[in-house]
Amino acid sequence: MRHPVILSTLLIILFSCRTLLVVSDVEKRNISNDSLVVAYNTEIADLVAPYRQNLQGDMSRVISISKEELIRSKPESKLTNLVADMLLNSGVAFCRITKQAFVPDVAYVNYGGLRASLPKGEITVGDIYQLMPFENEMVLLKLSGTTMEQFVEQIALRGGDGVAGMRLGIEGSRIGSLEVDGQEFERNKDYWVVTNDYIAAGGDDMSMLVNRKEMIETGLKIRDIIIENLESELQSGRRIQGATDGRIYYE
Repeated sequence: MRHPVILSTLLIILFSCRTLLVVSDVEKRNISNDSLVVAYNTEIADLVAPYRQNLQGDMSRVISISKEELIRSKPESKLTNLVADMLLNSGVAFCRITKQAFVPDVAYVNYGGLRASLPKGEITVGDIYQLMPFENEMVLLKLSGTTMEQFVEQIALRGGDGVAGMRLGIEGSRIGSLEVDGQEFERNKDYWVVTNDYIAAGGDDMSMLVNRKEMIETGLKIRDIIIENLESELQSGRRIQGATDGRIYYE
């Protein structure tokens, strides 16, 4: 007990010896924050220039051509369907390349995760960064039928989202009918969902996904997946064309 007593005594002595300072006047002055404050450093500018040029060049690189402007809307839209389809196809390809014993049944893209439309005509890398400015990565989730049902109920409650591999009929704000991979939904069956790590962590009111049976991290950024998919289509001579097909509808 000696050390705490000694420490307390020293602190009392220290603070009792300090002179009490009182603010008697306050002077205000604006400090300019323009190019005159810090001189232009040509050495730093020369060092950064190649990186700036590479970034600007990459952002302006054309990776696709669209026949129309693609805008998100609910319950489904050409934009949300397009992105969800690319995510599902990439999830399937990942499972085959890594020799998984399954392929994902469903892909999910949260509506709020798409922050811009895609323009008619040329689409650049910069457009995809505006569409999806986040560093989210693709993950695969194994869900029980019960968790899957809770997950889809949330999609119905919010009036739709970006999905692939399923057909959802919304009645009021609940599930009216549900098919997964062309088959009627079964509550006693497990399902694999491909989505992003933010959603997998329960983001955007998807807390039920924390109760998954299994999660596989791919390390692949979804933005890069979109860029690579679009670029591949362009190199094959195909323009992208979104479509709505009734995958989410009101009963």
